[in-house]
Amino acid sequence: MFEQTAEKIKNAKIIPVAKVQEKEDAIKLARALTNGGMKAVEITFRTNDGETGLKKIACCIESIKKEFPNILVGAGTVINTSLAQKAQNAGADFLVSPGFNPKTVKWCVEHEVPFFPGVCTPGEIEQAIEAGLNFLKFFPAEVMGGTKFLKSLAGPFQQTMFITTGGINAENFSSYLSCKNVGAVGGSWMCPENLIKEKKWQEIEKLCEKSNFPRIKNC
Repeated sequence: MFEQTAEKIKNAKIIPVAKVQEKEDAIKLARALTNGGMKAVEITFRTNDGETGLKKIACCIESIKKEFPNILVGAGTVINTSLAQKAQNAGADFLVSPGFNPKTVKWCVEHEVPFFPGVCTPGEIEQAIEAGLNFLKFFPAEVMGGTKFLKSLAGPFQQTMFITTGGINAENFSSYLSCKNVGAVGGSWMCPENLIKEKKWQEIEKLCEKSNFPRIKNC
């Protein structure tokens, strides 16, 4: 399960990260992403509406999976086991978190849920490896040293791959993808919150199309 999902993420290369809470918007967003050539999306559990908002986000994940079965749908900001269970019940293909929570990692491993916890230090990477995880989220990428830091990790952690997020944008994402230990990048530059609120789906589609032609730079 973990290996298959990891391969699909590597194949997708780019994971648009979106904040959306309405089912109708989620479906239209997914259509714009797929029309723009994207193969994956991460829907974040970020809301100011408490449990009601979290349930609506879970519904968005479930709706995208039903309407677009071929797109890889991730649940983001999974900071505890309760959210992990919500994501699993909604049918999310994978889960990601901003940090490394041992309890959430343990729950996902025990329930065979593909999980990519956030790490930003060698110590956290070692904890993840000890838990059996070798494909992780590197966050916040730019603040923690970007591609230079990733290059320094490639020596001691040769079997570890990363999804990099945090400060990734249209100008720098291709540099990250050129790093040998980066399997995919994630970011909201293709589907910024203001365009989702304004329901500018064609603009989102165009941003996705532009991102399909990266200028690869050496890491």
